[in-house]
Amino acid sequence: MKFILRAKTRSLKGTIELPGSKSISNRVLIIQALAKQPFEINQLSKADDTQVLTKALERNDIITDVGPAGTAMRFLTAYYASVPGEKVLTGSDRMKGRPIKILVDALRLLGANITYLDKEGYPPLHIEGRRLKGGSISINGNVSSQFITALMLIGPTLPQPLVLNIEGDPLSRPYIIMTQYLMETCGAQVEISGNQIIVKPGRYRSSAFTIERDWSAAAFWMSFGALSNKTNLLLAGLKENSIQGDIAAINLFQNMGIDCTFEENGLRLTKSSLSNNETEWNFRNHPDLVQPAVFALAGLKKKFTLHGLDNLRLKETDRIDAMMAELKKMGVKGAVRQHSLHLESGTPTAPNEPFLSYEDHRMVMAVAPMSMLFPEIHIEGPMVVGKSYPGFWKQVEKFVDVRPHR
Repeated sequence: MKFILRAKTRSLKGTIELPGSKSISNRVLIIQALAKQPFEINQLSKADDTQVLTKALERNDIITDVGPAGTAMRFLTAYYASVPGEKVLTGSDRMKGRPIKILVDALRLLGANITYLDKEGYPPLHIEGRRLKGGSISINGNVSSQFITALMLIGPTLPQPLVLNIEGDPLSRPYIIMTQYLMETCGAQVEISGNQIIVKPGRYRSSAFTIERDWSAAAFWMSFGALSNKTNLLLAGLKENSIQGDIAAINLFQNMGIDCTFEENGLRLTKSSLSNNETEWNFRNHPDLVQPAVFALAGLKKKFTLHGLDNLRLKETDRIDAMMAELKKMGVKGAVRQHSLHLESGTPTAPNEPFLSYEDHRMVMAVAPMSMLFPEIHIEGPMVVGKSYPGFWKQVEKFVDVRPHR
């Protein structure tokens, strides 16, 4: 299936309802499962990934298939290893190609019994859950912060303190800080000093918890705004004191002519003159902002260098190759050097072929704002947005004619 997009207007005005944060939702679900007393979770994300995790925690099936849900794979590996029971944890073909050895090795050092059922270092996994011990372990921080988060989340259930010594500068450090905040809010004791994390034994407890709106999702609307002729959008529910690192999208999109003002009910986006003050930005702590930024920059014909793209090849797809392929369709030139992408300024042209999804929700949402530039665009596999933002197309239809085509 593909969607054909034609803009109804290039002057964006109204209110956008953002989903609950998938990142926060998934962490709080694991905390709730480990807590002795269940608690209410308000505004839980409706994302496919969160639904997968919810069902896995509610059911007692021996085999759990998380499909393409990477967060669920990492968090459940640690969770299943730490609670009694036998589990087989598997996923989509792409998931079976995403490495998990660093997490498995760390859990084994804590006493976990985990066996690879196919390729060494990759899912599917056979897990015999048991009470794990604590202790001090070292873990590489340069692959995924979710490995570190998965270990942190089970830390309070261990009989001894869990000491994580992170080797190298960890990717996506704000996600680790988010995990610490959520754990402490729910009664855990977590200390972070430099590259060492200490989680003390204890137990989770909490009253009702409300999930923040998703800042990663907000970035796609900033991209829409940047490529429109005029913008006056309210992103409902966003707050200035967010625990999400992707609030940095405010500073990023200022380079693309978007002014952001907090109001009582959310964040107001308006257009301003295009700033040329910054020509580079480091995305090491904000990998989910890369795709909306790349396509907005391309549409604005802005020469820009994106640094810190260390682990983008290990996501739902190889995001670097995918972005380069889709940029090429518009005649936009770029060069990849190690962990950086250099975009050349130039006028993008309407592609003669559809944008592809690569089964990656963020690729689809990143190219959708190109409908502000071209008379018509086609997107293959558009419904993959359900992975993080099921209501995305309903919101887009306020400004764009979205027609399914088979």
